[in-house]
Amino acid sequence: MITRLSLTLMVLATVTLVGCPGRFARPDDFQADPAPLLAAVATRGEQVRSLTAQLRLEVWHGSERVKLRQLVAVRRPDHLRVDSLSPFDQPLSTLVSDGERLRIYALDEHRFYEGPATPRNLGKLMPIRLEPHELNDLLRGVVPVMPHTQAKVGWNADEGWYQLDLEGPGGRQRIHFEPKGRRVVQTTVWRGDAVRWKARLGRFDGEGPGALPTRLRFEAPAEELRIDVEVVDHRQNPDLPDAAFELEVPRGVQVEALDGG
Repeated sequence: MITRLSLTLMVLATVTLVGCPGRFARPDDFQADPAPLLAAVATRGEQVRSLTAQLRLEVWHGSERVKLRQLVAVRRPDHLRVDSLSPFDQPLSTLVSDGERLRIYALDEHRFYEGPATPRNLGKLMPIRLEPHELNDLLRGVVPVMPHTQAKVGWNADEGWYQLDLEGPGGRQRIHFEPKGRRVVQTTVWRGDAVRWKARLGRFDGEGPGALPTRLRFEAPAEELRIDVEVVDHRQNPDLPDAAFELEVPRGVQVEALDGG
């Protein structure tokens, strides 16, 4: 006679042998062609050509936490302007870049810096060390796609997402998409076996390709860095002239060179 305990043990053994399937079955219309997913990212980039926004940031570096507020203006492909504000709405620093050159004015220190727009130099003001075009994309709510030679589409049954895996000379990248509308919700970039950075996008404002993620979590595990970003207010596709990304040296302030690293 099979007791209740024996039946329970049999069920547990069956689950162990078979494995726990994912919560979301692959859709019947699943497509293994990476072209539509890559096109969805490209369309998003074309829809949002420029953006101005007010951001609230909570930055965790190890066990240390800092809260920041920034005003940003971005124009594709790599123009940036970031104004950091004090809790009393006083300007603390300004960063501008045309994708090649970078200028930073630290108002509280009365120091002015200029040099190449590298991830290391961007990191002197921004907590994120990225290439200018990568940072520009993320601030516009677009996932930067790495140069790649291979692309493969899979299905993430745990989350119910399409999964696009890219490989190229610089490493590999995984991008997750919602099945409906092919909206990007997460990406991870590796260099070798180490995660270089990853980002998760959520709470979208609007519909279609132009919908803006108003929540962003960025992580760089090697640097013990996590940044939670909230978009408080934004304007899509404003006319941003070149003058918006220029910064004059204040009278009496010496220019200090940033290295090329």
